[in-house]
Amino acid sequence: MKQREKRWIPLAGALGLAAAIAILLWLWQPWSTQDKELTAEEAEQVVLGQYEGDIEQIFLENGQYQVTLRSENGLYQLGLDAASGTIHSIRQTEKTGDTQQKALLSRDRVKAALQARTEGQIDRLELISRDGEPVYQAVIKKENGESVEIMVDPYTGKILMTQNLEPSPQVNDEDKSARLLNEEEASKIALTEIPGVVDDVDLRDTDSGIPYYLIDIELEDGREATVEINAISGAIRSVTWDDDESDKDS
Repeated sequence: MKQREKRWIPLAGALGLAAAIAILLWLWQPWSTQDKELTAEEAEQVVLGQYEGDIEQIFLENGQYQVTLRSENGLYQLGLDAASGTIHSIRQTEKTGDTQQKALLSRDRVKAALQARTEGQIDRLELISRDGEPVYQAVIKKENGESVEIMVDPYTGKILMTQNLEPSPQVNDEDKSARLLNEEEASKIALTEIPGVVDDVDLRDTDSGIPYYLIDIELEDGREATVEINAISGAIRSVTWDDDESDKDS
C-alpha cells in the first residue's frame, strides 16, 4: 500500500501541472489575439468605413498606419493604430482648388480670339516663359506698317499687356548687315542670361520686321533653352525652355 501511495502522489502532481499550463494557455490566447495588428487591407476598410474617398497611399510605421485619402474636398493624411484600428489623427494637406490642374488654351483658340479683337494680321504667336510663368506672345502687324506686341494669359485668354514695337529701319542690304549683330556677339549676350553651351544660332525676319536671333543653349542638367535676341539692339526679348516647347506642340 505504501508503494502505491508513493506512485499516486507524483501522478497527481503531474496532472495539476498540466491543468495549470492549460489555464495559462487559455488566458494567453485572447491576449495574443487582441494584440494582432490589422493588415493594410483591413486598415483601408476601417478608413473607408468612416470617410468617403480614394486611398492613394498607406504604409505601416511603428505600429501606426499612415493613410493618404483623397476626397472631393482635397487630400487628407490620417493616422490609424494598427492594433486597435482607431483613427487618432486626421489633417488636410491640400484643398481641391490647390490640386486642380489649369488647362492651357490652344494656340488656335488664342489666335482666333486675337484676330477678332484686333486690327491687322497676326505675324507671330508663341507660348513663351516670362518670369517663370507661361504666356502667349503675339505680334500684330497693322495696315499702316506698325507692329504691336501683345501678351495673353494662356489660361483665360485675357490680354495682359500691349505695346508698340519699334519700326523696322529702312536701310539697304549693306547697311542692314553692318548694323546686325553677328552670331558670336548674339551668343555672348544669350550666355549672360542662360549660362551653358550654344547648340544652334538662327537669324530670323531679315527681310521684314525686326530681325532677331534664336539661340539654343544646352545646360549641364540636360535642359535646353531658346533665347530670342533683337539682332540690332541686342535686347533679350524672351527665353523659352524645352518644356514650354513640348506644351506648345501638345
